[in-house]
Amino acid sequence: MSIGDALSGARDYLNKSGIDGWLLYDYRGSNPILWNLIGQVNHVTRPCWFFVPSDGDPVLLAHEVDAGRFASMVETATSHGVQVQERRFGSRAQMMSELTDMLSCRSQIAMEYSPESALPRVSRVDAGTVELVRSLGIKVISSGDVLQYSTERWSPEQRDSHRVAMEGLVKTAHDAFAFIGENINWKLTEHDVAEFIRGRFERLDLVAPDGPIVAVNENASDPHYEPTPDSSAIVRKNSLVLIDLWAVSSAPGSVFGDITWTGFTGDPTPSHEEVFSAVAESRDSAVSFMQDAFAQGRELEGWEVDRVARDVIVKSGFGDYFVHRLGHSIGFEVHSNGVNLDDWETHDTRKLIPGVAVSVEPGIYLPEFGVRSEIDVFLGELGPEVTGEVQQELVRIKV
Repeated sequence: MSIGDALSGARDYLNKSGIDGWLLYDYRGSNPILWNLIGQVNHVTRPCWFFVPSDGDPVLLAHEVDAGRFASMVETATSHGVQVQERRFGSRAQMMSELTDMLSCRSQIAMEYSPESALPRVSRVDAGTVELVRSLGIKVISSGDVLQYSTERWSPEQRDSHRVAMEGLVKTAHDAFAFIGENINWKLTEHDVAEFIRGRFERLDLVAPDGPIVAVNENASDPHYEPTPDSSAIVRKNSLVLIDLWAVSSAPGSVFGDITWTGFTGDPTPSHEEVFSAVAESRDSAVSFMQDAFAQGRELEGWEVDRVARDVIVKSGFGDYFVHRLGHSIGFEVHSNGVNLDDWETHDTRKLIPGVAVSVEPGIYLPEFGVRSEIDVFLGELGPEVTGEVQQELVRIKV
C-alpha cells in the first residue's frame, strides 16, 4: 500500500470514528508502525513526530540534525498527492512549542498506546510521552484500529505476493514429508529436515527471517521449538512430526504466508488421530464462525474467534493443553501489527476488517507429543477466504 493510500485510509477511519488525529512518535526505532506508514528512514537519532489530522495535510516534526533524512519520504509522498508539512526543532523547548502548535484545537488523538498494555503489539509509546501529550489538554486513545486500517490492509499486489508465498509453502511442506520418508533409514534429524526446507525456499525465491520448526514427538509440545545441529532429535519410524514454516516472496513489498502441518511416520495411533481431529474441528469452527458473521453483516472482534475455537478444544477435554492464542496478524512481518485472534494472552477488541489477514492455528500440546494445524485467512470483499490447502488428516509418511 502506498503512503497516499495509507494516509487516505487513516483519515477515513479518523473521520468515521470522530477522532481528531493520529500522532505517531518514535525514538531510535521504538515505534516501527511509524515507518510502516511513511516508509523506512534510516539513522534517525532524535525524537520524531508525525501527525495525521482528520482534516488537512500531515505534519512531520523532526530534529534539525535528522530533518534532511526525510527528503526522500516527503518527495515520495508528494508524488502520491500528499503534501507533508515539515517542522523542525532543536531544543526541547522548541519541540514543545512546535508540538503544542501542531496539536492546537485538537481534543482527542490516537497514539500507539494501549491502556494497561492490554495489547502489547499496539503499546509502542512510553508512559512519559503519553503524559507529555496529555499535559497539553489532549485525551490520548489507542490507535489499535486506525493503524491496522491504514497499514495492515493488503493491496491487490500484496494479495498476489501472499499467493506466491503460500503456493511455495504448501509445496515445500509436502516435499519435506516425502523427504523424511525417503531418508528415514539414514538417521535423519529434525535439523536435516529444516535444512532441506531452507534449500527449497532458496530455489523458490522465498525468504524466511528464521525457522522453520521441525519437531518430533515431545519436541512438538514446545510451540516455538527450534532444531539445531547440536540438539536435534532423530526422526524415527512411528513418530509424529510437526512442521511449521513461514516465508515471504523476495519481491519488495511482499507479505508473508505461514502454515503448520503434522505428519506421522507410519500409521498414527488412535490417540494421535483423536488429538488431530480436535485441533482440526477447532480450526474449522473458527473459519465457519467468521464466514457466518460476514454473511450476517456482523463485524467481529479478534477475541470472539479465539473463544469459539477454544471452546471446541475445551469440550474435547484438551483445554489445559491449548496454551497460546488462536492466531496472529499477517503482513510485512509474519507476526504483524493488525488484529490477533486472541482471548487468552490478551483480549483483542480490534475489528476484523476487510483487507487484513490472520492465521488460525489451534494446538494441543501433550507431554508426549503436540499437534497444531495452521492456515491463513484473508478477509476479502467476498468474505473470509482460506488462502492455501487445508490439512484434513494426519499426513501418513511412507517409510
